[in-house]
Amino acid sequence: MSTCSIVENPPLQLWNSFLEKFPEGNLEQGFEYGEIIKLAFPHSRNLRIIALHKNEPVGIVQGNYSSYFGLGMTLRVVRGPLVDSASEEYPLLVESLLRALENYAIKNRIIQAQILVPEAWQIQEVLWALGYTSTNFMNEYIVNIENGVDELWRNISHNKRRNIKKATDRGVEVAPSREHDDLLAFYSMHKAARKRAGSFSSYPLSYFDTIWRIYKPELSNVFLARWKGKAVSGVFTVTHGKTVYALAAGSFSEGWEVRPNDKMHWEIMKSASQEGYSKYHMGLVPDPPPVEGSDAWGIWRWKREWKGSMKKIQTFEKLFLPKYKLVLKAKQSVERVYTHFTGDLMDS
Repeated sequence: MSTCSIVENPPLQLWNSFLEKFPEGNLEQGFEYGEIIKLAFPHSRNLRIIALHKNEPVGIVQGNYSSYFGLGMTLRVVRGPLVDSASEEYPLLVESLLRALENYAIKNRIIQAQILVPEAWQIQEVLWALGYTSTNFMNEYIVNIENGVDELWRNISHNKRRNIKKATDRGVEVAPSREHDDLLAFYSMHKAARKRAGSFSSYPLSYFDTIWRIYKPELSNVFLARWKGKAVSGVFTVTHGKTVYALAAGSFSEGWEVRPNDKMHWEIMKSASQEGYSKYHMGLVPDPPPVEGSDAWGIWRWKREWKGSMKKIQTFEKLFLPKYKLVLKAKQSVERVYTHFTGDLMDS
């Protein structure tokens, strides 16, 4: 677009005025989310670029990266660049934003970029033309909750309905909370879940604390399932647009016999549907499906019982500073990338 101008670090109001054109929401491209990542993680830096046409925003891209000793590691962009797909200039706007991102990366000595985009956006040709390589596929798992609670209940699997009824009959109770003690209770369950999965890494507590500090109280919650007076399962949620995101989950094995996770997610979906939300985002499922009988397969099957849809996400990468590739690999071996798209954060 010949009359398009590129601006770095635009103000919040201008940024969000463009995001409002996407009512379903896009959490990782939200201005607040960029602030959360920057404040919650040491060495983290934020990139925001906006494209303007006649002083009106027509496209945005936001990413985060860590910086050490004057080098940027991986600049990670999730669900961006974001451009109105109905625009006649759609491919050109995407290209303009990607070129601006590359100029920023070179200027700031960033080693590589990693871009995760929905396959349905159809910007693969632009990325390939700019030298990006496709490295991975995953699927977002999203449950449609916009048609009301009755239809949602009818749509989920018989096994899921049976487990929810069992949890109810056995006295499992679910409620949202903004109390810090309940956040700590959830966090202990989240760490327990990650340990069971074979990884001792988890989101740091600072991540959840920062979300609560930056987001309005009504936009983020901990939901806890309690049984016999004790919290046995928990989910941390945030909302963006019409979508509720289950960012992280956890549980203690002592409550599994009464299926608290099924009851908990059901109550979140039911409440969100009644409040007018349209999607419940449950993180990722692998593509292709995991081997039957494995732990990953159990989580995959558990999610599929909610009868949601899978939206394919494609990962693209481009190396800007090849001579520092070994530095990047060394950092990746000891540093985990924390976003909603890191691994499978739902605990069944």
